[in-house]
Amino acid sequence: MTEEVTRVVPDDCLICVQDLHTRLGNRKILNGMDFSVKKGETFVIMGGSGGGKSVTLKHVIGVFRPDRGRIIVDGHSVPDLDRVALMELRKEMGYLFQSGALINWLTVFENVALPLREHSKLSEADIRDRVLEVVSLVEMEHALDQYPDSISGGMKKRAGLARALVTGPKIVLYDEPNAGLDPVMSETINRLIVDVQKKLGVTSVVVTHRRACAFTVGDRIAVIERGRIVDQGTQMEMRNSSHPLTMKFLSPHVD
Repeated sequence: MTEEVTRVVPDDCLICVQDLHTRLGNRKILNGMDFSVKKGETFVIMGGSGGGKSVTLKHVIGVFRPDRGRIIVDGHSVPDLDRVALMELRKEMGYLFQSGALINWLTVFENVALPLREHSKLSEADIRDRVLEVVSLVEMEHALDQYPDSISGGMKKRAGLARALVTGPKIVLYDEPNAGLDPVMSETINRLIVDVQKKLGVTSVVVTHRRACAFTVGDRIAVIERGRIVDQGTQMEMRNSSHPLTMKFLSPHVD
């Protein structure tokens, strides 16, 4: 059971995480995680490996339940939802995995179409139209008939992003979108995240350890250490921050 937290959820908060505590096995992963994300905003969480960044995303989407604290997404208390209600809420969220997480025996088109085929009643013609729309957004039209093992890591990320967007989500969660990519492709993915936010008006949470990603996509940036946020602010505020961990992660010499 999660403990009730009496703090008020701000009216403009689409994602609100309050005093989140979680143990996995004998290890405490989240230790008072606390942040809010406004509608249409891109919120970046930075930090070292094992600090709780990806675990935080999994709480937002309801894969993990906290030992204590609250997660409110679009007015719903995520830990308190039953399976059916949670599946309905997840239809409003897209998730880009670190690896892209494409299914190897399906083409790019089939991978992107999968959420619609599983969770909508659209006709095949409407599914094709929607897939072509989002694939065009990420510039992958030329690879519709290819399989994941025949495309590059950057193309897998773009196809994964198209799949995350195909249901028209309000919220997109990005787990290390630059992982395994060279600087040129990383910049391409960063720009796609910005384009998606501008064109579709989605609300985004981006987990990354890369400075270039944070300063390209983030409206606000937070730094996490040992399962809690130790510093956060706008890009300008974080550039001027004197917090030692912020200076470490956001130094121009680190990426």
